[in-house]
Amino acid sequence: MPNFPVVDAHLHIWNPERIRIGWQEGNAFMQRPRLPQDYLHDLGDLEVEAAVFVECFVDQGEYLKEVRFVEENMGAGSPIRAIVAQAPVELGADMGPFIEHLKSKHPDVVGIRRMIEFNPDEDFCLRPGFVEGVNLLGEAGLSFDINIHHSQAGKAAEMVAQVPDTVMILDHCGKPGIAEGEIGAWRSHLKTMAANPNLHCKLSDLPVEADHDNWTEDDLKPYIDAVVEIFGFDRLIYAGDWPVCTQATTLPRWVEVLDRHFSGVSETDLRRFYRGNANRVYKLGLPE
Repeated sequence: MPNFPVVDAHLHIWNPERIRIGWQEGNAFMQRPRLPQDYLHDLGDLEVEAAVFVECFVDQGEYLKEVRFVEENMGAGSPIRAIVAQAPVELGADMGPFIEHLKSKHPDVVGIRRMIEFNPDEDFCLRPGFVEGVNLLGEAGLSFDINIHHSQAGKAAEMVAQVPDTVMILDHCGKPGIAEGEIGAWRSHLKTMAANPNLHCKLSDLPVEADHDNWTEDDLKPYIDAVVEIFGFDRLIYAGDWPVCTQATTLPRWVEVLDRHFSGVSETDLRRFYRGNANRVYKLGLPE
């Protein structure tokens, strides 16, 4: 484990009894409530100084309700220090009033995520309104989290090239096809994306993209090596993606994999990866 507290840049909490989350229906593993105390229990020996909540793809009309639910679960005993909310960025300028409401009434919202992965329109993130909306987030001082499947990486790269000023974060390394052994096209698209210096990458969830029950560290190694090569430790961010990650690993096991992989990496780079970059990108205000 790192010899300093880390920042977990990707945490989910939910309670389907409070908020409609349609994709969870029929999935007993996902459908039970997950709260900060459950997360803290699952940390084991891993010390987390702060965590960033990321929206849970709740049903339309539930976006603000989700923000308020998370706000109720911040404060004493909770690691959550910032919120990445959901917003309909594809509306472009028409999204403005909603963003202004978030900024004026919910100051812990530091960024937005609009799920690309599950949209059936392969050009969803290239719609003019979508691109305009992501650019407007930068003007509002908010970041944008990009959640895609690796098959969508080419389209996402085209979108990223049209957003020069908004801070963007690629979730879960772009969900590479580890279980299928696909790496070439994914690596190429990530290199294209990384030409935008405002794009960062969360190193997270790789076991979930592999064989859940039988993955090995050797399966993950080429993908970890690729994102380090492409983004470097200045733009790479540690994240756990609890509780989604628990389908394939525990949080301590994931960090142990990273620790072994980064044996010999300088303390300065490790601190950037595990703490400093998330602190900067998500404006957490933690002391350096």
